[in-house]
Amino acid sequence: MNRKRIALLTGLTILTSTIVNTTNPLRYATKAQAEAAQNKSNLKPNSKYPDISKELDLTSMDQYSSVNLFMNVTLKNFYVKDLAIDEYDQYHLILTPIKSSDQYFLIVTKSKQPIKKNRKISIQGFINGKTRIDDKQIDAGLNQKYFNKKVVSMLADNIGL
Repeated sequence: MNRKRIALLTGLTILTSTIVNTTNPLRYATKAQAEAAQNKSNLKPNSKYPDISKELDLTSMDQYSSVNLFMNVTLKNFYVKDLAIDEYDQYHLILTPIKSSDQYFLIVTKSKQPIKKNRKISIQGFINGKTRIDDKQIDAGLNQKYFNKKVVSMLADNIGL
């Protein structure tokens, strides 16, 4: 499966809140994709991952349909608003462009280095549409106040701490 198809299927799975059993190959594809994220101390600019602020208006992501949000981008120095670690040792991160923003980005990924709340982080990866924070994210440990909030979902390739 190519990367866009995996992102689309992942987004649709999250949107429909379908329960995925352990024999579903999509679950393993998503987990493998999440494990593919590499930690780096400093992310270098890369033409494959343009800066999101140059591609999209971050003040109002509602103007974009989920179909338009399939692209490689870099989230540079985004603020870690909340985080949780699930039973698979995956980080569930809610990021915002600045500390006071209510425009949320959701990334579920593994990290070899610890990620801390209220810090800045840079991520290169693939945006795969809009969704909402659901029970699965809350059960992983995200704050209840984010339940049902609109978020932009992203698959991480590289993480800069």
